[in-house]
Formats: sequence, C-alpha cells, structure tokens
Amino acid sequence: MSETKTNTIGKEFTLLELIGFVAAPIITRLMVSLLTTLDDALFVSRFCGQNALAAFSILFPWFMLVDALGMLMLSVSTVSSIKMGQKKNEEAKSDFTTMAILAFVVGLFLTGFLLVFDDQILLLLGETEILFPYAKTFVSVSRFYIPLILVKYVLNSFYVVAGKPKCSMIASMIDTICQFSFDYLFIVYFKMGIVGAAYANLIGNVLVVAFGIFFYSNKNHEICFARPHRQIPALMKQVIRYGRMQFITSLAISLSSYISNRVELAIGGEEIVAAFSIVSNVTFMFMNSFFGLVGSTSPIASYAYGEKNAKKLSRICKQTLVLVTGLILIIIGILYSGRGLVIRLYLTDQSSLALKEAVAYGLKAYPTALFFFGYNVFVQEFMNVVGNNRTSLFLSVIENIIFNNIFVIVLPLLMGIDGIWYSFLASEIVTFLFTAYAVYQYQDVYGYGPSGIATFVNE
Repeated sequence: MSETKTNTIGKEFTLLELIGFVAAPIITRLMVSLLTTLDDALFVSRFCGQNALAAFSILFPWFMLVDALGMLMLSVSTVSSIKMGQKKNEEAKSDFTTMAILAFVVGLFLTGFLLVFDDQILLLLGETEILFPYAKTFVSVSRFYIPLILVKYVLNSFYVVAGKPKCSMIASMIDTICQFSFDYLFIVYFKMGIVGAAYANLIGNVLVVAFGIFFYSNKNHEICFARPHRQIPALMKQVIRYGRMQFITSLAISLSSYISNRVELAIGGEEIVAAFSIVSNVTFMFMNSFFGLVGSTSPIASYAYGEKNAKKLSRICKQTLVLVTGLILIIIGILYSGRGLVIRLYLTDQSSLALKEAVAYGLKAYPTALFFFGYNVFVQEFMNVVGNNRTSLFLSVIENIIFNNIFVIVLPLLMGIDGIWYSFLASEIVTFLFTAYAVYQYQDVYGYGPSGIATFVNE
C-alpha cells in the first residue's frame, strides 16, 4: 500500500457518516460487556445460585487487573494511528505485530502465576469459606485463556485503525453466540455449574483470536501482520504514554471493586455482594458503550493531531460530544425503563425477597451516575490521544483512585447500605467539576473553543 494513500480514519466525516462509523464499535463493546456481565452473571445467578454469583463478583478485581493490562496494550493503536497520520504505515504495522506477540507472552506469565498462587490470590480477594469452592473451580479453567484475552484486546483495537470497524462487531458476534450457546450447554444442559462458564469463555476466546489472525494475515488491509521489531523498550515507552490513563483507570476500578466487596461483606454479607454484582454488572455493560464510542473516534482524533489539522480535530471533538450526549440519554432511559426485566432475568422465584428489593433499589440509584460518567470518559480519552497525557492521567486518578475509594468507604459509614449505591454518583459528580475546568482551560490549545485558536499546530 502506498504511503501517500488516504487512510479511512483520515477522511472528513459528516455527523451521519460518523454515526455509521462508530455504530459497530459501540455494539461491539456492548456485546463484549454482554459476555462478561449479562451472559456469565445471568447464567451463574439463575442456575448456580446467589453464592456462586457472589463468588464471581469477588473475582472481579482480578478480572479488572487483566483488563488493565489489556487496556495498556491496546493503546498501541493510538501510537499506530499517529504514525499513520505521519505517513509511517510500515512502522505502524510493525508496532501492532510486536504488541500482539508481547500480549501473548505476558498472558502466559499470568497463567503461570495463577497456577502457583491461586489459593493465596482467592483468599486475598476476600473469598469466604462459603464462596471459596465456587471461585476455585472457575479459576481452575479461566486462568488458561488469559493470554487469549490480552491478544484479543490488541486485535480488536485495530479493526477501526484498519478502516474495518464492522469486523470488530463480527468478532464479537462470534464470541457472543459461541459463549451464550456453550453457557447454556455446559451450565443448563450438562449442569456443570460455574466451571461451565469458564469453558464457554475459553472456546469463545479461541475463536475470536483465530478470526483476528485470519483478518490481519491479509496484506491488503491498511493494518496487517508484519515483521515484528526488537525496539520493545521504545515501543512500551510510547504505549505507556498513551495507555497509562486507561491502565490506571482499570487498575483503580480493580482496587475500588476490592474495597467495595469488603464493605459489602461487612455490612450485608454475601446477599448484598450478589445484589451489587447484578446492579453493577448491568450498569457496566452500558458503561462499556461509552468506551466503544470514544475508542472508535479516538483514532480519527489521533490522525488529525498527527497531521496537525486543527479544523479536523475540532470537528471530530464536537461531533463526538453530540454522540456522547445522545448515548447518555438513550442508556439512562433504557436502564430506568428496564428495571423489572433485569430482576426477572437474573432472579428466580426461589431468590430471597431481600435480594430482590436490594436489586430494585440499586437500579434506581446507580445508573444516574452515567450522565456524568459519559462526559468524564470522553474528555479523559480526548486529552490522552492528543498528547495531553498529564491532564488525562490526573482526571483518571482523582476519579478512580481518590474519589471512588473515598466515597465507597465514607458514604456507607454515614448512610449504611444506601451509601454503597450512591458512592458512584458522588464520585462522578465531583470528577465532572474537574473535567469541566479542564475543557475550559485547553479550549485554545486544541481549537475547539469559540476563538478557533489552536496552539498545538505550532508546537
């Protein structure tokens, strides 16, 4: 492919064209969330019981640790997008290939770590005597597909860069159909319990990675496998620069989940852990759609930043803001109107009345925070991909490490169980104030303000 050829992410998008471009990644992230929340949690809740669901929730901090590494590694797509904007396409391909290999190697290390220290990790996470056997059974299988998960993060992040966002949706459809089918087969039909969910995840990850390998083996795609390079320290320095915000965010969510689980166990026991798991899982499923939206427009912004095109950068920024606002309204509407359906899906007639009431209350209080969460995610990601890593990192740290943990500890002391449900909202509101100030402060740096000044062009 010619280095002078215009890339798909380098074109001028109208709002309608952008909607079409981001639709597949948004659906993809929803489907990915469906697999990790509605899928596993639903089958586990309905057919394995609330203790199995609580054990699954206690494992969530470990899942988010793996997610943190995946989010760090997928930031290589930002590095490659900037290089493509600079017409360095071959370097972009080499970086992609190197990171895919590195992801697999890191995954193998984590698998080995779990093989040796699984009991210690489960006890550290807070698995009680009742929950431990469920968690132990799930981890005995799930540790083997960690390398595939990390590779999948890298592969999925480049479909948009390659100008084929619909392929990310196809990959997720394969994953979704496969895992739903095998969850039903293993958990419901063969009655294998929680380990059935792990086997379903394993099969789904194998197929998705195989699809990605097939796609990127095509040399006609704008991004494809190429000769990997040995400049790993230099590449990782760039990846950490652009990925540390996402990495710290996921790492902080892992820490917050750990603290939250401890607080829930202390206040309400396994039942409250199960209730919070249902509410947070459903909400998290829709939260992921924001990452799908901003993640699909980020390569476009990175490309514009790389070629120092202030008009294009301002345009994509404002278009993304419109889409984020629309997505916020749609998601909050769905969550509020679908409370009854969620309870019927996750819980059965045998579920306790206290558990049902806790879930119903949580679904009223928890989703309101998404109004502020959507804008916070957008600004953090935008600042990150245009090189303002310091501001992006600051906003992520105060949101996910400071405010989330302060409120999840303090509010339950003041409000009891209600404090757990409102801690997320309080954290997002306070973070939003800092986010709004950052937007105002940098309006003339990146050219989205009314003056039209964009000082980054002359840097």
